[in-house]
Amino acid sequence: MKKYFIKRFASTIPVLIGVTVLCFILMTMSGKDPAVAAAIRSNSAGDTILVDSLREEMGLDKPLPTRYFLWLKGLLNGDMGKSVVTYHSITDDIKTFFPVTFKLVIMAMGWMIIIVFSIAILCARFHGKMFDHIVRVLTIGGICLPVFWLGFMLLLLFAVRLSIFSVVPKAGISGYILPSFALAFPSACGAIRVMRSSLLSEISSDYAAYARTRGLSEWQIIVRHGFKNSLPPVITLFGQYLGYMLAGSAVAEKVFSLNGVGSYLVSCVVSGDSSAAAACIVIIATVFVIANLAADVINRLICPWMVREIND
Repeated sequence: MKKYFIKRFASTIPVLIGVTVLCFILMTMSGKDPAVAAAIRSNSAGDTILVDSLREEMGLDKPLPTRYFLWLKGLLNGDMGKSVVTYHSITDDIKTFFPVTFKLVIMAMGWMIIIVFSIAILCARFHGKMFDHIVRVLTIGGICLPVFWLGFMLLLLFAVRLSIFSVVPKAGISGYILPSFALAFPSACGAIRVMRSSLLSEISSDYAAYARTRGLSEWQIIVRHGFKNSLPPVITLFGQYLGYMLAGSAVAEKVFSLNGVGSYLVSCVVSGDSSAAAACIVIIATVFVIANLAADVINRLICPWMVREIND
């Protein structure tokens, strides 16, 4: 297991390096000059001396390889420069906005765990019955629901009609209930179908048939044996969804007026702040890679027989 973990961790390093290279290339090819964008924000777009001074200050007058290594060094040291949008350090901005998005995504993952595991178990227990058919239809429709539309509907129902929540998010966990549910629901619908299929496959296997001959009930077979063995594909999917929701959090944040990394990233793209946008993308990609690595390791811890010899 230790060898496997070291091998998987080492394989993520080239991926992260590739992400930084790709982000830097996209940043330089975006067609927007950060120095000009900064001059526009200060109402000095026509001041060529100021623009040249800003380019020199930002290191934009250096060759591309030098700029890349300076930018990478800044990322590793936590010095990402200043944001054109907020005029603050990009690092300070991310420290301010990232906790909001992190809480939103973690709570969305909590919704997914509750919804997916409970409904998938019920579908497996009542396979082929009315409940199973209703869930299959609803999950197909739920996958297609846009997050922004679902968010508006939740606000209309629970904030405007029923007045349970406020339209403007409140401090604390109550301000994340609706946006996290809106962010989690479409992904949860897809995960329910995967979990249901995996669970049905497990309870149809030979060891489940043997358990029935021993007198175990269907609930015991599902909960004690089938549930654990059906987890690996779902955990892998959860690792991917964590990165997807982190990258797509901007939609929920805009609908529910949350100031997170997603909203900050959109503002940076619109304002031509390529340095801040690239820093956000690298952080999101890093979390995505780590989440997939963690999902892989958790799968091997839950199901040790999945570990193959490193030298095979």
